[in-house]
Amino acid sequence: MKRLIFSALALSLLATPALAQDTPRMGGVLKAAMIGEPPSLDLHWTTAVITQQITWHIYETLYTYDKNLQPIPMLAESHTVTDGGRRYTITLRKNVKFHNGKEMTSADVVPSLQRWGKMSTTGKALWKSVEAVEAKDPYTVVIHLKEPSGSLLFGLGSPNNGAAIYPKDVMAAAGEGQIKEFIGTGPYRFIEHKPDRHIKLARFKEYAARSEPADGGYGGKRVAYFDEILFIPVPDEAVRLAGVETGEYHYAQTIKADQYDRVKSLPALEPQVVKPYGWITAVPNHKQGVMANKKVRQAFLAALDMEPIMSAAIGNKAFYRLEGALFYPEQAAFHSTSGVTGYSQKNPTKAKALLAEAGYKGEPVRWITTKEYDWMYNAALVAKQQMEAAGFVVDLQVLDWATLVQRRNKPELYDIFSTGFTLGADPAIATSIQCNWPGWWCNEEKERLVAEMLKETDPKKRKAQIERVQAIFYDDVGRVKFGDYFTFQVTRKELRGFRPQPFLYFWNSWLAK
Repeated sequence: MKRLIFSALALSLLATPALAQDTPRMGGVLKAAMIGEPPSLDLHWTTAVITQQITWHIYETLYTYDKNLQPIPMLAESHTVTDGGRRYTITLRKNVKFHNGKEMTSADVVPSLQRWGKMSTTGKALWKSVEAVEAKDPYTVVIHLKEPSGSLLFGLGSPNNGAAIYPKDVMAAAGEGQIKEFIGTGPYRFIEHKPDRHIKLARFKEYAARSEPADGGYGGKRVAYFDEILFIPVPDEAVRLAGVETGEYHYAQTIKADQYDRVKSLPALEPQVVKPYGWITAVPNHKQGVMANKKVRQAFLAALDMEPIMSAAIGNKAFYRLEGALFYPEQAAFHSTSGVTGYSQKNPTKAKALLAEAGYKGEPVRWITTKEYDWMYNAALVAKQQMEAAGFVVDLQVLDWATLVQRRNKPELYDIFSTGFTLGADPAIATSIQCNWPGWWCNEEKERLVAEMLKETDPKKRKAQIERVQAIFYDDVGRVKFGDYFTFQVTRKELRGFRPQPFLYFWNSWLAK
């Protein structure tokens, strides 16, 4: 069923000009211009997409997703499900080495999963139904569930904030904090991080690739063709684009959509578009401060007109759409407009009345945003103007992305923050609806529905649960969704084999010269 659901998405991703079928070659240094610095290199610790984009080359997970976004084995060899869906027995691949030369065994996998379940947003959501994880032998791990789950393998395969398998010694040394050594089983190994200069990875010569061919998704054989990859922080979008034009970089992340026609006309460059990619959002702080008041949040939502916000954020209309549903039209099993009751109200009069009911006295609304993702800043700037027209006082604070991600974990420091939610394969573990994530949207009825969704496998019942969550989302103003956006990246034509996908990666890509 789900294979059909995602067929349209997969076909759209496959229909790209980057699939040049020439002969791969080893060698060279790939230079990727990124929007900034990652807040951490510990994949368990953060949902920041840039952390996943870089560290996914270092770490691997037990499962990953195929071209239809279905979970398939990665470090796992296979699994069986018994006890009425409550016991998953996972067989690990043998002779898979970490970058420190030691073989990965269940002694590493069990504490990795336990740490991920305790630390990550997705892991916390899933771990509510996990009773225990145990090592039966060096190559067998058993996960005991309190009840059957329709989301477990999706969670174990999720790239963002993923269940990376670390060496047990690395986690022991980290204690309750972030890991200090960046060692995985991936095709590239960590070499160095020089802040504001680069993160350098190098080919892992003892990498144990899977034997199956790459399937067009994220699974199958991964090959490290580059000698090295340099992830270079380049916060200025114009500098990223100029650098890829001159050949200083091979890849430039997040380029303004209004540059698409020009890039398309340049013979040395390839425009790369991922549709759908994510939605742009403002996250109110439900835990404390002025946005903890539901009437104030409802006033915020009532004041907004999404068309000028999305236009300012993205520019080219071909790269965004006005859409209030929590899941994308391409995700037919999850997408519905039922319950989308408060999107783009553009009603400052209603907003003023709600502020009066809330007893709002002009307290500054502290909104933290960033220019490293310029669409976040541009959206926030227009929304600020609309809020002020309705009577809000807004203190827009611009930070670098790494600092924003650090600060959003501290509820005393902000009232709203900017971010985007990228595509998720399973609705029950979507970051956008989790209570344990910054913003702390915790609603008793919503939590009950999400818990039911975690174990529900009937598509019709899941869709009904999503529709009810959407209705609560708009009534309680869990987050504020501005609209869907499609990301625009630029590569040089000598970068071959690159596939523009929702989850960026550079394995199986090579340089033609």
